[in-house]
Amino acid sequence: MIGTIAWRELRDLYSSASGWLALAAAQLLLAWMLFAQLEIYLKIQPRLTAIDSPLGIGDLVIAPTLASAALVLLLLVPLLGMGSLADELRSRRMTLLLSSPLSATSLVLGKWLGLLLACLPVVVLVMAMAVALGMGSHLDSGRLAAGALGLLLLIALASAVTLWFSSLGEQPLGAAALSWGLLFLLWFLDASGSEGLGLFSLKRHLEPFFLGMVPSESLVWFLTLTMAALALAIHRIWQLEGGD
Repeated sequence: MIGTIAWRELRDLYSSASGWLALAAAQLLLAWMLFAQLEIYLKIQPRLTAIDSPLGIGDLVIAPTLASAALVLLLLVPLLGMGSLADELRSRRMTLLLSSPLSATSLVLGKWLGLLLACLPVVVLVMAMAVALGMGSHLDSGRLAAGALGLLLLIALASAVTLWFSSLGEQPLGAAALSWGLLFLLWFLDASGSEGLGLFSLKRHLEPFFLGMVPSESLVWFLTLTMAALALAIHRIWQLEGGD
């Protein structure tokens, strides 16, 4: 059942031109950022060679591009997922869904998986550009894998947060605005200067993946927040099912 809902969600997202346009815009933006970073790297490469710097294309091109991809995904995921549950509520299809044998957990997890799969092409395309760039240089495959994992964890979290806010009302734009607000708040907590708040910073937990590391505390952080957001969305559907 979860797979069926995920497939329907994926099909709905890309059955209109808006989904394809959003994906194309994200890819064009990331390609431009990659080539901009590459141009800067080529300009300073002679100086790096002269001082025997250990910094290479992975540090000065790939890592910044992955960080840019993270910001693009923070914008893209709520844009694609804002209507996942809000549209069901607004069209009154939610009543039909809740009257079927479909459980709230299956509904939310199916929607979440569909949204995650819809955003997956961005990660694939970014990795494809990095691999293509690596044909002319040496790139650490382990570092690329860690970066891809970081982006996948980010998509999973952003999708769960978007679904939660989408379940709260019938206005998709409101769900998107709330999702952007929370996600970017988590992103910029690192800039607060407070060590306590910095522990909850999305940026601080994501950056090690782009450097080739997979910290266990960051994995726990992403998984905990993702499961919490999904649990809140499921609880909201339970409330609707109970007639609240």
